Amino acid sequence: MERKLTAILAADVVGFSRLVGTDEAGTLADLRAHRDNLIDPKIAEHGGHIVKTIGDGLLVVFSSVVAAVECAAAIQRGMVERNRDVPGHGTIEFRIGVNLGEVVVEGTDIFGDGVNIASRLESIAEPGMICVSGAVFSEVKNRVKLRFEDLGAQTLKNIVDPVHIYRIVPTAGGPAPRHIPRATEDMPIPKRPSVAVLPFADFTGKPDHDYLADGLRLNIQAALIHASGLFLIGAATCNRYRNADVTAEQAGRELGVRYVLQGAVQKSGQRIRAMLELTDVVARQIVWAERYDRLVDDAFAMQDEITAEVLKALDVKLASGEKWLLHSTISNLEALDPFYRGLSLFYAGSREANAAAREMFETVFRLQPDSPVGPAYLCFTFWVDAFRGWAASKEQSLAQAALWADKAIKLRGSNGLAHIVLASVHLLNRRHEEALATCYKAVELRPNCPTANSYLANILCYCGRASEAIAKVQEAMRITPVFPPWYMTLLAAAYRDTGEIAKSISAAGHSLKLNPGDCDALLVLCSDYSLLGQHQQAGKLAQEIVAIEPKFSLGRYAESQPYKDEEALARLIESLRAAGLPQ
Repeated sequence: MERKLTAILAADVVGFSRLVGTDEAGTLADLRAHRDNLIDPKIAEHGGHIVKTIGDGLLVVFSSVVAAVECAAAIQRGMVERNRDVPGHGTIEFRIGVNLGEVVVEGTDIFGDGVNIASRLESIAEPGMICVSGAVFSEVKNRVKLRFEDLGAQTLKNIVDPVHIYRIVPTAGGPAPRHIPRATEDMPIPKRPSVAVLPFADFTGKPDHDYLADGLRLNIQAALIHASGLFLIGAATCNRYRNADVTAEQAGRELGVRYVLQGAVQKSGQRIRAMLELTDVVARQIVWAERYDRLVDDAFAMQDEITAEVLKALDVKLASGEKWLLHSTISNLEALDPFYRGLSLFYAGSREANAAAREMFETVFRLQPDSPVGPAYLCFTFWVDAFRGWAASKEQSLAQAALWADKAIKLRGSNGLAHIVLASVHLLNRRHEEALATCYKAVELRPNCPTANSYLANILCYCGRASEAIAKVQEAMRITPVFPPWYMTLLAAAYRDTGEIAKSISAAGHSLKLNPGDCDALLVLCSDYSLLGQHQQAGKLAQEIVAIEPKFSLGRYAESQPYKDEEALARLIESLRAAGLPQ
């Protein structure tokens, strides 16, 4: 057997089985066209040799590691262009891993850890992305015009030693990189039963039916949020696994949970079919699996049954008063379709989807006005409009949010969403004690909800209880490892308010990596350096803030900061004034 050091590129198609199941002939034809017109020519252009193809996968070797990385980048750039006008549900996307290591050559094939590591790097890459090993990064970092993001050392399946991994940051127009949780040791499995509910596959084959799988999954997630004996990963984090060809073991390892719930849903006429399985990631075995074939009218009863079976399999004991919260408060079956559509749209996260979700929840409320579900989600759509600057009038949107929140809270079965919104409105109105009490109730009703925990952290910070805020925002981050950047900004502000400036600077810097140019994070960082007496650095940040927001004024900023302690607010504003920000 011959051994040699070589650069290995491993690539495969994301969700290939799903694509073939939907349109076998079209998918195979498209893959062949991508191979003939882009991938194979790029490999030849960079001096690569295709060792073998396995279905949708490729294993390629290069004599130059620089050529391997540049070839991978060229393929992903080319795929962005080729996919530009392709509908999302039919898009072929590759994920690529590149390693530099020793391989064993046997005939025309290659084996060994060098190959295995390249394959594992490919498996953790996101759609349209490239992951490379530390060995590759060391060789190419000063020789290619690409940006790399350090993902740290990670434990890879069947690889003895941890591998340091870097991700190539795509150029403009490419897929947006998303946060990948760090190594498994950074995500310890909680002591209480922990579970992640991955997006369910839709086997209907019709894009306009995706909402059914989404709605069923999200409503099961919403029910599990109320179980205080359970540790549940947030729905937004699990969305990164949508259409991803990922094993339960891989997802569980990345998210730091013991159990992963996966499923597939199909609607045919008036029947709804669902196949679900719960995997014990540590034991590497399925601990519960079930097939459901019900009338659409029985969908709510089915989701309640699924929730109960999952809790039973996890041996979770419900606290007093939690049992009735787990069951849907919707009984009007006409509300099923708009409710599921509304959930799917609400979590899409765009301005247009939020407005469309509001229409769906208005329909739910009209069909069943005695249920708190419609008003609860309605108030949140208004709050999101105000929070993200989508509303024509922020004041009117907040007034509507408070109105619908009040309606939801007064109805039996309120799920805690409305409490989050009402607490936030109380905070803006400087009603600090009411804000705290209402948000504590939200966390009591939704112990596994990252939004409830992060909003409570925000209120605690403004109430002068920054140490408690730090613990709460860290809890929210653990529930949803793929968290929004403002979580880090909140953590930075809380560290600053406790006097831990070094930690605040680190957290604010992390926030800016996730969301460059974010003024809130820049303001925290500016105040940090000013409080340290590093006025030159603070002044540079002040100039950057004014460049981003030319109309910025300390007066307006002070009005937007609802601190309970006026002296604390005065110290903050003075630190920013000392940095040179305009009054």
